[in-house]
Amino acid sequence: MNVLKWLSLYHPPASKCIVRIMNEGKRTAAGHGLAVAMGLHPGASDLLLAWPNGQYAGLWLEVKPPGWKLTQSKMLHHQRQLNFIKLMKSVGYQGDVGVGFDGCVDILKRYINKTTV
Repeated sequence: MNVLKWLSLYHPPASKCIVRIMNEGKRTAAGHGLAVAMGLHPGASDLLLAWPNGQYAGLWLEVKPPGWKLTQSKMLHHQRQLNFIKLMKSVGYQGDVGVGFDGCVDILKRYINKTTV
């Protein structure tokens, strides 16, 4: 939420074009199949900034908590997230993983200011 609040102060027009992707949660096998049929994408990023910057159509941002570390138990899910970002990049979007508030804000600033992410 702090990242979204920051965006509303730093760049109010872009803040109206960011959406939270509710894509996580535990499901049964049957529930997972239905969710996929309804648009669930395992590994989809947490936020989509639907704000073209002249270079990309928008920014997919995976948000990790402060101090996040990749562990063996997180490996498969994180690889799905990286694969999703790779797919989005292949179709004209930018994507990245931000760790903590500062990491996410840094990515958003660079994206909005059209510098390398």
